[in-house]
Amino acid sequence: MSINWNTIIGPQVLVDSKKAKRNIKRMQEKAVAAEVALRPHFKTHQSVSIGKWFGNPETTPIAVSSADMARMFASAGWQDILIAIPLNPRALPAYNRLASEVTLGLTIESIAALSTIERLQNSVDVYIEVDAGYGRTGISWRQHELIAQILTHARNIPHVRQLGLLLHAGNSYNARGDIGIAEIHHESLQRLQELLPHLPDAETLRISVGDTPTCSRMHEFPGADEIRPGNYVFYDWQQQRIGACEWSDIALALACPIIGIYPERGEVVVHGGAVHFSKDWANVDGKPVFGQVVHQTKSGWGGPIQGAQLIGVSQEHGKVRVPDAMLKELSLGDLLVIVPAHSCLVMSAFHGECVVI
Repeated sequence: MSINWNTIIGPQVLVDSKKAKRNIKRMQEKAVAAEVALRPHFKTHQSVSIGKWFGNPETTPIAVSSADMARMFASAGWQDILIAIPLNPRALPAYNRLASEVTLGLTIESIAALSTIERLQNSVDVYIEVDAGYGRTGISWRQHELIAQILTHARNIPHVRQLGLLLHAGNSYNARGDIGIAEIHHESLQRLQELLPHLPDAETLRISVGDTPTCSRMHEFPGADEIRPGNYVFYDWQQQRIGACEWSDIALALACPIIGIYPERGEVVVHGGAVHFSKDWANVDGKPVFGQVVHQTKSGWGGPIQGAQLIGVSQEHGKVRVPDAMLKELSLGDLLVIVPAHSCLVMSAFHGECVVI
């Protein structure tokens, strides 16, 4: 299918459905081969229509990152939803309603969170987040006694249906190549295995792990019951740079019109800034770069244009460095197609709205 580029008048997210569906199928096949369940994280696309590419909503377990997102997908037919972010006591009414309608999983990282679980009126699954080295949220894998104490307490709550451990090795985003990704993967799972013998009834716990780099490049997930990647549906420039995917796998880009041309500094300015690309950037020679310009084609986009990168963003403006030869060919209103550093934040900025090609 060709794109009518003339219909694009402002910053626009483009999704290549062929690539995305191929990415989805590849991960589904990997999960089957590895004998683990697949629970895709829907925070990446935040779209009901794209969510259906993963399969029948009623039989597709998913992860989300907020009660509001869980509500959106529950209302659209998804029945097994894990909110894979630490529990927020202020969301208790939303949790109660969701738990009355779907199989709901909640994530906790402290014994204090159990007081909110106790106030629920409907059954839920409870996952304790374990920090195996990422350093964002979760209880350190070294804190055996605390995790055991929380598990013991949680088992005495009548409406706790299933207990589990949740792990996100987000530090894999800082790895490079298969060797670096494998090191994070093996280290994280090994630390989880060191923890389990210290926990009561460990054999009954459901183990949920996952991040796009390790799930994309590794083939075995020893000790895990399910994997939970999300970004793999689209991938992005960060994933390509660390070796988690190829350029041909990237299924999302932004089309941005040129609104200023500055030959004296080798730059153009596009309508496409921080509210569209968000805050994430790639480290290129020690400097932040927010996106890579790619070749525009009749049906979407191709590979990268060397030397053409989004080097700065303010609210609505994006500064793009371009090679001299390219600069001479550009005019006001021309579109640049830019692969963002991180696709999840782009879809969040656009509230899941995109043009599917």
